[in-house]
Amino acid sequence: LEACAWTHGQSAMAVALLDVFDAYTWPALAVTALALLIAAAALRARKPAELEVGACGEYASRDFVTHEDLVDAKIRGNHLAFNAYLHQRFAGERVLPVRGEEGCYIAFSYAACKDAMNDHTAFSSNPFPDNRLVALNTMSKADHTRVLRYVHSSYRQEDIDSLDERILSVIERCTDELESAAAGEGGDVVRWAKRIHMASTLARLGVDWVPGDGGDAPSSWAKVDEVIDLNDAMVALVAPLGGVGRRYSTLPRWQWLQVILGIVRSVPLTLLMAWRLGISCTWEIVRPDVTVLFPPPRPRMGLWWRPELLPLVPRYFLALHELLQVTPDGSEGPLPGIRQGLLSGDLQLAEALTLLVQLMVNMTSANALCNMVFRLASERAAATEVAAKPELSSAFVQEVLRLDAPLQRNPRRVAKAPGAKWKETELQEGNQVLLFLGAANMDPTVFENPSEFLLNRTGEKGTALSFGSGMHYCLGSNLVKSEMRLALECLVRRFSSVAVVAGHRRLDDIDVGNYGFRRLRVKLATK
Repeated sequence: LEACAWTHGQSAMAVALLDVFDAYTWPALAVTALALLIAAAALRARKPAELEVGACGEYASRDFVTHEDLVDAKIRGNHLAFNAYLHQRFAGERVLPVRGEEGCYIAFSYAACKDAMNDHTAFSSNPFPDNRLVALNTMSKADHTRVLRYVHSSYRQEDIDSLDERILSVIERCTDELESAAAGEGGDVVRWAKRIHMASTLARLGVDWVPGDGGDAPSSWAKVDEVIDLNDAMVALVAPLGGVGRRYSTLPRWQWLQVILGIVRSVPLTLLMAWRLGISCTWEIVRPDVTVLFPPPRPRMGLWWRPELLPLVPRYFLALHELLQVTPDGSEGPLPGIRQGLLSGDLQLAEALTLLVQLMVNMTSANALCNMVFRLASERAAATEVAAKPELSSAFVQEVLRLDAPLQRNPRRVAKAPGAKWKETELQEGNQVLLFLGAANMDPTVFENPSEFLLNRTGEKGTALSFGSGMHYCLGSNLVKSEMRLALECLVRRFSSVAVVAGHRRLDDIDVGNYGFRRLRVKLATK
């Protein structure tokens, strides 16, 4: 009797436990468990595709480029020297094969980079061959044309000019805080730059989260900083380091456990994301089949090395969905147009949300602002000229963008055999070509004395390719240049000098080719 009572009690407990879960939760848990098992098996069975190829000494002493060069932190930290080396050692080469990364090439001349960017038929800007959902800057021509029309008008020069007063207000507030911090261990330029661009981007979207003293203004930067951190996390997860990514063979032996832990921690918010956005939309955004279960051999995404960031993916897209829902229809910027596209059925929800991700990308623009401050401190003669003649500010900005391109590299995938201009190369369909935009901006056949910072450049044979060329020319270029110009004019108006505090560090461990700063602090001398 005691045994029967005990069994009955256990059965009652089991039934009560079953009641906690509904009919939708059990399949979700089963699918998750299956995915985890497959992921573990795939990671444990994964073998390096190729033998490791050593760096073979310092690059300056050899006549080839290796996989290790692409992910080398020292090269990323001093990219201008590597750019100069490419022109000195390989002048006249259309593309260079990358040793240790079969089917991967780099293009570094101005002509080769521009030709590849302008030929969207042969050179796809989507580096992934698996037809996953991509951002505006990697869409096919037809999709790009369809999506761009909902946001393009908000980023024309005249529309950005109308935001000058709001942008300047953000810059002044951020600079006040920078000046206060500079009196101590030095003002944090990286945070200064990221807040300026994200607050300006949100202003373009019709959202004002800049802290203020009254009304509905928030009391701190918390909301802006949260979006900055989420945006940075997406870059770290998705972008392949150096353009190709580290080899899977470099993963720690038990890294698959960390990946599984990251996936498990993502489940609750991913289920909420599926509930609010729909299963189809969530699947298109997350795509576990091509990101976790069966990733391509190249490019290798950062999530394998940063799985602790995986729970931030559903969190970010839920926040973007809320932003898209709550912003008033009468507000400025592209959000009303995006909602119109959704209502008409011309835009899918997944497309709209990934479009918002791109519109809010912060890292490259913050790079540009940080690079400008660094040049302001290091190019004293040019800084003095701009202080005396503020009309030279645009020339200063343009030279920063040329020499210190905030994105040094941009990937392309060969979608079909390229035309006659490439007949001397070995390029085939499926190959990857990394366009070294920073090196193109230092091409001596286009720019005289390319390694020098000069305000009075005349007679150049081309303009800098920092924002790209052709169909995928950067949509936010006008906004970035306005931010840089207004920030420069603010700094030279308020301070007699800017000095970099020792210990600065370049951004060298994230994304395809971001060229900015991980740490940059300054001392400011007021006038």
